[in-house]
Amino acid sequence: MVEIGKEIGIDPVALAAGIAAASVKERLKAETDKAIAQGIFGSPFILVDGEPFWGNDRLGDVRDWLKTGGW
Repeated sequence: MVEIGKEIGIDPVALAAGIAAASVKERLKAETDKAIAQGIFGSPFILVDGEPFWGNDRLGDVRDWLKTGGW
């Protein structure tokens, strides 16, 4: 898995160490718990001003929302 980092110039050893770091694992758990509490599921799932957008097919809607400030 970390070999993929080579393709974009990331040292695989450093990437593996970063992934294994306790602080990274704790942050992932905290962010996951926060997402669950907000009712977020799936990916991509984006909240903009409290409005949920789920799925690649909604990324255009996110762009429009950001341009206009809402519906």
